[in-house]
Amino acid sequence: MNVLRKVLSISAAILLLSATAKAQDAGNGAEQQRLFDYPEVPDTIITLENRTNYIIQNFWNDYDFSQPIRDERVFEATFRDYVTFFKYAHKTIVVSCIKDMMRKAQSNKSNFLLIAEIAERTLYDPGAEYWSDEVYIPFLESVLDNNMLKKSEQERYKYQLELLRNNLMGDRAQDFELRLADGSKKKLSEIEGKMLLVFFNDEECEDCTIGRLRLSTDVKLNALIDAGEITFVCVYMGKYTDEWAKRAAAYHNKWIIGANDEVADKYDLRIQPSIYILDKDKIILDKNINVEGIKTLLN
Repeated sequence: MNVLRKVLSISAAILLLSATAKAQDAGNGAEQQRLFDYPEVPDTIITLENRTNYIIQNFWNDYDFSQPIRDERVFEATFRDYVTFFKYAHKTIVVSCIKDMMRKAQSNKSNFLLIAEIAERTLYDPGAEYWSDEVYIPFLESVLDNNMLKKSEQERYKYQLELLRNNLMGDRAQDFELRLADGSKKKLSEIEGKMLLVFFNDEECEDCTIGRLRLSTDVKLNALIDAGEITFVCVYMGKYTDEWAKRAAAYHNKWIIGANDEVADKYDLRIQPSIYILDKDKIILDKNINVEGIKTLLN
C-alpha cells in the first residue's frame, strides 16, 4: 500500500520539484502560507532523488531559528511542505537534515518545543497525513538528546520512541502469548501461515466491532483464508474472561482468536482497530492499517 501511494503521487512530486520557486511568483497568494521562498533547484540536477535532496538540504538556509516563531500556523504549513519532500529523498540525507534543523532550533527553547509538537502532529498522531517511523524517530532522538523538556514530556517521547523502535517495518514482530477462546495458549511465533493479518481490537470500541463484522464477511479475505494464503489472527487487547470467551466463540470459525491485555505496551497501535501484515517469518510488512485499507488491498 505504501508503494502504491508513492507511485500515485510521483507525477505530482516531479511537477512540484521542477516548479518550486517559479510557482511562488505566480501571484495566486500561495506564498502567504510560506515563511520564505523555497530553494530553487539548479537545472543541472536531473533525478528526482537528487533534486529532492537539494531542496531539503537547503530548505532552512535563510531561516533564523533564534527568533520567535510569530505565526505558528504559517510555520506549521511550511514544515508540512518540508516533510512532504522526504519520501523522495535519500534516507541518510533526510536524517542528517532533520538533525541539523533540530540543532539550529535549540537556539530558541520555545521554538524547539513547538517544532517537537508540530513533528508529532505531522508524523505520528493518528490523524497525521504523513506517517513515517523513519522520519519521526530522528525528531524524537533530537528532542530527547537535550534537557529542554520536562520529565513528564520526556517520558511521553521516550515511550513513543520505544514503541517505534520495537515495531519497525522490515523487523521481526515482537512475540506475545495469546490465551485462545478455548482456554489454551499459543504464542504469535507458533502460528504458521504464508502471510498473517494480525487484527488488534477492543470489544469496547465500536469501530472494532464493525471492523470484525466487515472482515468476517469479506468474500475475498475468506477465499484467501480457505486457500491457506492468509492466516487471520484476532487479538483482543483486554483480559481473558469466560464471558469474553463465550462471545469470541461466535467469531469467524477459521480465525485464530485470543486475548492479551499487555500487547498494547509492546505494539505501536495508534488507531483502533489496527492491523499488522506479517510474512511467514513474522517480519512486519506493513502496520497500523485500518479495515478499509485491508479491504482495498484485498480487492
